[in-house]
Amino acid sequence: MSTFTFNQIFLITGGARGLGKGFASAIVQRGGKVIIVDILKEVGEATEKELNEAHPGQCLFYEGDVTDEPLMKNIWENSEKKLDGKISVLVNNAGVYNAVDWRKTMNINLISVMQMSYIALEKMNIRNGGSGGTIINVASAAGLAYANFHELIPYSVSKSAVVSFTKSLACSNVLENYGVKVAALCPTISDTQIIKECTIAEQMIKDLNIVPLTVEKVANDFIRVLEDMYNENAKNGEIMFVCSKSKYVDVNKFNLHELILPESE
Repeated sequence: MSTFTFNQIFLITGGARGLGKGFASAIVQRGGKVIIVDILKEVGEATEKELNEAHPGQCLFYEGDVTDEPLMKNIWENSEKKLDGKISVLVNNAGVYNAVDWRKTMNINLISVMQMSYIALEKMNIRNGGSGGTIINVASAAGLAYANFHELIPYSVSKSAVVSFTKSLACSNVLENYGVKVAALCPTISDTQIIKECTIAEQMIKDLNIVPLTVEKVANDFIRVLEDMYNENAKNGEIMFVCSKSKYVDVNKFNLHELILPESE
């Protein structure tokens, strides 16, 4: 069986720390080049330096707000020129937990994901001179369940929408024509800064005796998804529930025709 070739260019949003940094590290270790985009300038520069010290010339950092569409387009185009190649994998990882400002949560966790995906589809489209590619959306286990706490509603709804967006893209038959594949990761509670800043997550960890996933564990499953999609062991639009025993889950919704009742006689 052939293996996925990591000698490609990856773009990761929210790549300065946490899961994004874990993904970037796994990529450069396997010979890939990675562009990390993050609003955290100093942290991003430190990550760029760290990864380039171990793997010279394989990491490029841009400071940027993922909700700024013109800026994201410029970063995409400028980074391809600097690295002299096309981005073939987009990882929509940037995310926030904000129980107060639900609009900010939706803008970063959902709108930016859709925005970056549409940029990727435009750039990767084989009908527009692109070379095809892959989009990996980082959702959450919270996107597979209802929110048990009022404070979790914005986060849970945003991640549920990311799952729905991923499946909808795959079912729309557009990606096949574009030469693009898409999948989503739904990790349970992970050992990242966003969790440490979430009091509800900390309480759940204590009450349910949960052992948070390591960043390395989630990164390994990220690599697995890429390899499975390449080898067609995973379908386009696959959703991986990342836990101690990670697995692909079926989150198909009803087909509209199945919901429409026949007219009564």
